[in-house]
Amino acid sequence: MDLPKPSAVTDLQGLADALDAATHEVRVGWIRSLGRSEQYKLFELAKGRPVKVDELVGEPGQVVRHLGKNGLPLFSWFEKRFVRLSDGTIGGYNHNEFGLIAPIAAVVTGPGHFVAVDAPDGAPEVWIDYRRIPAIQHPDFPPLRSNESGLPALVFGDMVDVLRRVSRHVTIGDSFKGKYPRDDQPPFLARMGATLFPTAPFVLCQEP
Repeated sequence: MDLPKPSAVTDLQGLADALDAATHEVRVGWIRSLGRSEQYKLFELAKGRPVKVDELVGEPGQVVRHLGKNGLPLFSWFEKRFVRLSDGTIGGYNHNEFGLIAPIAAVVTGPGHFVAVDAPDGAPEVWIDYRRIPAIQHPDFPPLRSNESGLPALVFGDMVDVLRRVSRHVTIGDSFKGKYPRDDQPPFLARMGATLFPTAPFVLCQEP
């Protein structure tokens, strides 16, 4: 099945229907064919298409994988793994397979834990908020680690991903640093990271 690129469509519904009808393997292949410009186009097309955080997870304690591709030039394949924890929080982390540099990446970036919520500003979107991490450690996740201190603050500090619905299994997001309100001053490394480490869009495909 040949699926069009976002730049080739003006109405997202037809593309969404085709994605729904495709196999999981075809959907994953399609999302991983999209570069940065196509991801930005898809993010704009998806504006206003509602997504709820409850749709990203399964039963309590069940880890749900969302295979992803971001708009960075290197190491662009990754996963976001979500789970509904026993306290009702929906948390997750970024799972990467970096091969030989994995130990270095683990020190520099950490696992990028987050809390996911329905957008508190009323938009029909989900916020993936790296400024908060879950209070409960899931046994299948890496040890909890703050994104607001140490080297991880350069990458994830003061960052919120905004997620929009594309189709039943596919979502599109963009990352923002320093845009959304908080109750305290971002740490120095987070402010530095907003300058040194550019954000990127990303597209996800949820396992059925």
